[in-house]
Amino acid sequence: MWSPLQQLQKAWSRPAPEPRPVAPARPVLKPAATVAPAVPAPVEAVADPDLDRRFVGELLQVAHWEDTPPSGAERDTLRRLAALVIQPQADALVPRRPTALPRLLGLMQDENASARELAALVAQDPALLGEVMRLANSVQFRGERRVESLEQAVMMLGQWGLRQLVTRALMTPVFSARQGRFAPRANPRLWDEAARCAHGCAWLTEGDSTRFDAYLAGMVVDTGMIAALRVMDQVFPPQAQAGSQQFLAALLPMSARLSVGIARQWQLPAPVIEAIAAHAERCADPGRPPAAALATHLDTAIRCARRLLLKGSDSPKQALPAGDMACQQELERAFCA
Repeated sequence: MWSPLQQLQKAWSRPAPEPRPVAPARPVLKPAATVAPAVPAPVEAVADPDLDRRFVGELLQVAHWEDTPPSGAERDTLRRLAALVIQPQADALVPRRPTALPRLLGLMQDENASARELAALVAQDPALLGEVMRLANSVQFRGERRVESLEQAVMMLGQWGLRQLVTRALMTPVFSARQGRFAPRANPRLWDEAARCAHGCAWLTEGDSTRFDAYLAGMVVDTGMIAALRVMDQVFPPQAQAGSQQFLAALLPMSARLSVGIARQWQLPAPVIEAIAAHAERCADPGRPPAAALATHLDTAIRCARRLLLKGSDSPKQALPAGDMACQQELERAFCA
């Protein structure tokens, strides 16, 4: 028997109806007439430890990782994260599943569910409606005119676009943090990464039945880092900073394993869990090839999202790995145009 979220994935994987044009400044979804760069076939991903080092350094405001033993606070953080990996439900630091998700899952069990029915359900939740409208008027989605109503958002975005919007609206609270020193500063950057990674991963699987799985995997793949930041906020003394290379080397695979536990807790579809688990294995062993196409697409999207967010920093100029170029160009079109 399928779980509700698997029903959601099946229902959301149907082709979206053609959205009614409203002359946007830039296309939200690629129209059928647009000649887009060919999506590359999955190739073996190329790990980029320097890219990961610089991205996490930006999250934690570490300019240079030192070849020194981990500090006491770093060791305590890793011990607590190891305990969370073993038993993620034992600590409220692990992000909880969005509260509005079960109602949306119930609707999506209906094979005939439409975008307008989804919009009607969104309208019943003022907080969710407000977040959907805010995102509909963001740079990525908005056309020439401001979106004033949910009906207008439905017409502009179409079924797939609205589903992206609702998913992002549901995930927004997961990335929110008002207390602490590390999480409030880093979570907005993680949110930027999640939006770009989800978009890129779904774009790479366009036309595939796993398109929504890909989008969901991109949104959830770094939730373990959110838990890690919350632990750091509790463990690190005031003014203490991270900076040990050994801490970084352990933090990346451990937070990735936490993401796998969170995906299981949320009862996400099996392909999503498998892709995130493959990413966690590659964090621990960068030479390990991903086992499935979705895992390869996820690794590619993560690299491209981080590269885009670090653009303009002191990163060295280098040729992109095979398979990254088209995705990188799509993210630049969607988020930088």
